[in-house]
Formats: sequence, C-alpha cells, structure tokens
Amino acid sequence: METLSNCFDLQGRQVISLIGSGGKTSLMWYLANCYRNKKVLVSTTTKIGRSNECLYDFFYSDYFSDLGKDGVGITLAGKVTAEGYKLSSLPLTDFQAACQRFDKVFLEADGSKQLPLKGWETFEPVIVPETTVTIGLVPISVLGRPIDRRTIHRLELFLRATGANEGELITEATLAEIIASPTGLWSKSHGQRVLCINQVETPDQLIQAKKILSLLPMMLLKRLSKVIACNIQSEEGIILWEK
Repeated sequence: METLSNCFDLQGRQVISLIGSGGKTSLMWYLANCYRNKKVLVSTTTKIGRSNECLYDFFYSDYFSDLGKDGVGITLAGKVTAEGYKLSSLPLTDFQAACQRFDKVFLEADGSKQLPLKGWETFEPVIVPETTVTIGLVPISVLGRPIDRRTIHRLELFLRATGANEGELITEATLAEIIASPTGLWSKSHGQRVLCINQVETPDQLIQAKKILSLLPMMLLKRLSKVIACNIQSEEGIILWEK
C-alpha cells in the first residue's frame, strides 16, 4: 500500500461529498488535513459532530458571509443544532458564495447512525450540485456479519436494494449489490465517483476487496473514476482500478 492521499490525488479546486458508511468522518478530516496549507472548508449537508478543536483552524456557526476570509487553514462551518454538539448545513446562498473562496470543500453528505452499512431513503444522500467529486465508502470489516438492524441502518431499504434476506451473512456479493444497485450508494452522486473500500488491514481483506471489484458490473465501472482499497486509520491505500 502507499500513502492514502496519493491515491485520491485531488488536483485544483474541488467540492468533495462523502457518502456511504464506515469511515466518512475520518476520511474527511484526513483529506482536509492533507491540504491544510491551502484554504479548506469542512461542513455538511446533513449533520456532523463538532470535532475536536485541534482538527480545524477557524470555526463559524454564524456570520457565514465571512467564510473564506481568514486565509489558509481548515475552516469548520455549520449551524449549531438544538442538541448543541452537532452542526447542520450552511444556508444555501452562503455555501455557494463560500465555494468560490476555498481551494477544497469537504462535505459529509450522508448519515448511517454509526452503523457499518445502510439503505437509502429517496432524499439521501444530500449531494449539492456544486460537487465535483463524490467519494463513496463501504467497510470490508462487515463481511461475515449477519444482515440485521445491529449492522444496517434502514434495513428494509437495504434488503430491497440488494435482494438479500434478513439473517443472511454479508458476503462480497452483498457489498457489490449495494454498491451497484440503482437505489444504492451512487444513486445521487455528482462529478467524479471514487469508490473507497475501507478498513482493509490484512492480505486476506485485500483479496476480498479485489473480489468485490470483480463482482461490479462493467456499466458501473464505466461511471467510476477509481476504486481504492484503504485503511484510513493507518493512512494507507492502493488503487485497485482506475479509468
């Protein structure tokens, strides 16, 4: 494996939306930090937790018209929710203006209730039209676990999208189905599409990731820019396929 940021190689001004499950927040902050010497915005189109202050340089919960005027570094921005420890999306006009002032914009655009997999409602994920890259994540570590509510958010929708049955064990074919389904991972994606198979730690898991790739239909692969197997925690990855 190589340095994970090299696998993504995000050139120029980009708006990156992260969807799926099993590492979105970790990957978002990792990539944001890789570009810390530029002007970087971190926000959400749904809700995210307000992260540790050491992760960002500037914070906005109001006065969003000033976004991007602080210089280089990472800016975290969003409206504070009623819970007080989460942030929600920026007002649309403020977000659109801010996009022009930042070199990189990273948006957490999906939610999975901290479960490893999910099915999608018709309003999910929430991907803004300004998105230039959509990164979709699935975790390899769910292989062998049962298909049930302890593992999957919106179980009924997951079953409908994959054709699987509750109680069955998750296989490479199951993950390929939720990746490829018309109502699955990529249903609302914009721009370049990067599939990220996360939590790959062992040679056997790398073989499993390659098997998932082999099960994806060619019609879907033609829509993807690349497929990366990675471990966000160790900041390593390998490109399994690239257009």
